[in-house]
Amino acid sequence: MKIPEKRRIEIKELVQKEKSVSVEKIAEVFGISVITVRRDLEKLQEQGYITKVHGGAIIKSSFTYEPVFEIQKELYRDEKSRIASEAAKRINDGDSIIIESGSTCLAMVKFLTEKKNLRISTAGVSVANELLKLVQVNKDFEVSACGGIIREGSSTYVGPHAVSYFKNLNVDISFIGAVAISLTKGLSTATQFDAEIVKAVTDCAKKVIVLTDSSKFHKESYINFLPFENITEIITDSNIEPKTADSFTRLGVKLTIV
Repeated sequence: MKIPEKRRIEIKELVQKEKSVSVEKIAEVFGISVITVRRDLEKLQEQGYITKVHGGAIIKSSFTYEPVFEIQKELYRDEKSRIASEAAKRINDGDSIIIESGSTCLAMVKFLTEKKNLRISTAGVSVANELLKLVQVNKDFEVSACGGIIREGSSTYVGPHAVSYFKNLNVDISFIGAVAISLTKGLSTATQFDAEIVKAVTDCAKKVIVLTDSSKFHKESYINFLPFENITEIITDSNIEPKTADSFTRLGVKLTIV
């Protein structure tokens, strides 16, 4: 077993090489526990070498110019792709859907190419950009973005205009991402702006499906906004701990693991 100081140097070098690395990947590469990884990352952050982000770490120099959303896209890429692929199976031809925002929701767009006659709305700036490419291929899609204030960190439209837009919709399914999921608090998010837009997105849907990688469980953010009784299904990856999965299913939450 490597001494901690040497291991941290190698972790720092890995983060510098990859630009962004997940906690799980570091644990796998170095054969250490997730708890040990987090301790090492805390130490490296204290020393000024890296910046911790939700679920991993990025090189220090990249933080000043790379938005949080762009960092999140690079974490858990395989897991998000599996989740997005499974989520797309819930969509029938002719459905009206909302793809809220977030990196896992963004990953779902590429799995819609075989669908027909969809009406898609989004609160995500990056999602809107990908949908523009999609609608050029699928001519029978109707795609719209809510507009509003662009919150750079999450690449999301927020504010009164965005909220009002979704209040006027009635859709079959809303697909939303997650910042934090707690057994006792439900879903929570970082700002009042985020909470308001996601509440509007979920209130107008017959079904609400949460797309989230397993790192978001047993976490709490600043504002609670969505209890489990308002969620139809959560789709997550197979890295979720069995005890965690059991705890959520005992609450009556439909949890699909891919």
